[in-house]
This record gives sequence, C-alpha cells and structure tokens, in this order.
Amino acid sequence: MNSTIEKIEKIEAETKQEQRILACNAWHLVRYVLEHDHEIKVPTKFNAGQFVEWSENYPDLNTEDKINFINQYAMLEKITKNVTARTLVATRIHGRGFFHAAFFTSVGQYLLFLSTITFIFVYLLIVNVTGKVTILTPFCAAGLGTCVFLLRITQEKLKSREFDPAFIPSQLIRLCLGVLAGGSIVLFPDLVKPDKTITDIGNQINLGQGSLAFVLGYAVDIFYAILDNIGGKIKNRNQ
Repeated sequence: MNSTIEKIEKIEAETKQEQRILACNAWHLVRYVLEHDHEIKVPTKFNAGQFVEWSENYPDLNTEDKINFINQYAMLEKITKNVTARTLVATRIHGRGFFHAAFFTSVGQYLLFLSTITFIFVYLLIVNVTGKVTILTPFCAAGLGTCVFLLRITQEKLKSREFDPAFIPSQLIRLCLGVLAGGSIVLFPDLVKPDKTITDIGNQINLGQGSLAFVLGYAVDIFYAILDNIGGKIKNRNQ
C-alpha cells in the first residue's frame, strides 16, 4: 500500500515538474517574441496571455485547447528559428547574479572551462617557446587557435541567444580535433605535397610554425580538405 502511494506521489511530482518546465519555456518564448516584435512577424490571432495561461494549466485543458496550445507553441518555435525555449532558458542570467550564472549553469561552467583551457594553452605556449622543449609548441598554438574560434562562436551565439547547451559536447570534440589537426599538420608536413610542405606554404605568407599551427587550429576545415584531397587521390590511383 505504501509503495503504491509513493509511486503515485512520485508521478504527481514529476507531472508538476514537467508542468513548471513547460510554463517556463512558454513564458520565455512569449517574452522573446514580444521583445522582438519589430523583427518577428506574429500572426494577429495569437493571444500571448491565453498561451501562457494554457501552459500553466496544460494537464487540465480539454483536448481542443491542448491541440491549440501545441500548434501555437510549434508556431512560436518556427518563427523564432534558431532561438528556442531551451536556448532562451540557458542564456538568461537576469535576476540570478553573476556567480550563479558562472558556477551553477551549464553555459557558465562551459565558459569557465573554455577560458581556463585558453589560459593553459597560452601558458604552455610561452613555456615551450622560451624553453628548450619545443615539440609541444604546434599543439599548444593549435589549441589556442581552436579556443579563439570556440570563444568567437560562443560569443556570437550568446549575443543572439542561440547558444544551445546540448551542443557543448560537439564543441569539446571540435577542441580536440583542432589541437590534433593543427599540431599534426606541422609535425607531418608531407601530408600536403612531397615537394611542397605545409611549412613551405606558411613561409610564403610569412607565417612561422607556431603561427601556422594556430591558423590550422582555428580553421580546422583546411585539415579536412587536405585529408579529403589525399584520400581522393589514393582512391583514384587504386581504381
């Protein structure tokens, strides 16, 4: 009997939590649309107050109102394009305070990590450039270039409120790829052409080894293009 009651209470608690999340998401969407009404064209039949009320009482709505709410919710997410309820919730820090935003939100924690790893790459780069061991210099420079790229992308997404925490893992993968690509292409210069290395190309535009690794870490697509070019030539030769 007690276990049944506990299950019912758990289900009710989960339902209330989902309802709060739904109401919060709906409120953020409506607020964003109203704040950007000069940019976003909203259908005249849309009633913001009715929409928010539906979101707060969704489980108790009749079938027709539920359908209307879902259709209007989908309409809002469509007209706001890359700005969704999830990105709006993630990028809202007003009223929480700086420390809460920095240490207790996924976006803040990601920015702290990215800033920390940037300073680490700067420190390692200085140590390797001024010291005797320079084997890590290309990787540190590539890592710094990758961090600059990620900071730029993150800043642009936060400004437009399009930053989605769900894509943080993909950005961490981009960080690893940038370090490996920018460092490896300098350590294995024959990837370009046997008679013309990537270092030679860098010298033509007055770029040293570290600077070239920085650029390749920032623009990792260059590395992909080189590998695709080599793979295509090998495939054609074997045909």
